Amino acid sequence: MSEISETSSVCLFIGVPLSMRSLKAVANAASDLKERSASTDFDLRWVAPARYHVTLKYLGWTSQEVVPAIRDAVSKAIAGRKAFDMRCRDLGAFPSLDKANVLWAGIDDRMGELSGLAKAVGSAMENLGFPQEVRAFQPHVTIARLKRAQDLVKLTQEAPAHVFSKSWVDTLILYKTSVESDASEYEKIASWSLE
Repeated sequence: MSEISETSSVCLFIGVPLSMRSLKAVANAASDLKERSASTDFDLRWVAPARYHVTLKYLGWTSQEVVPAIRDAVSKAIAGRKAFDMRCRDLGAFPSLDKANVLWAGIDDRMGELSGLAKAVGSAMENLGFPQEVRAFQPHVTIARLKRAQDLVKLTQEAPAHVFSKSWVDTLILYKTSVESDASEYEKIASWSLE
């Protein structure tokens, strides 16, 4: 873990990494989509597999001085929580497949474990002054972004049915985001373990 200048403001979020198996499966699906979209006019900017994760809470620009409080608050919020499986499956987009700005692989959260974890983290962050999310939590892994909204219904319908395998959720990570050229780079600032 690297240290950040005391006086700097950093862009932070809390997320869950994917297992290597899920990461490879999602990357293969993205590669298939990339190949099939190459001859189209889609303006997809593909996310590198090394940056695949599920965001639990986006914190945005934050003073470095708040990081220790974030560490403590998340530790308390997840105390006693057990590790669990999550399964990546299906493809979708925000705000919708016919007007897509973000293409993603979805997360099957039927048991609500990931949503419960996001809610606990969100409440802890709200106590530190970070606003609660207005939108309902929809767990996903971003695989591509578009510069302008486009219709991806046909592209995704032609893709094979995807079940991207399970990931064992036992770690949360506080990431710092920095923008290098046209892509975001993520650096791990802190991590927490589930029981």
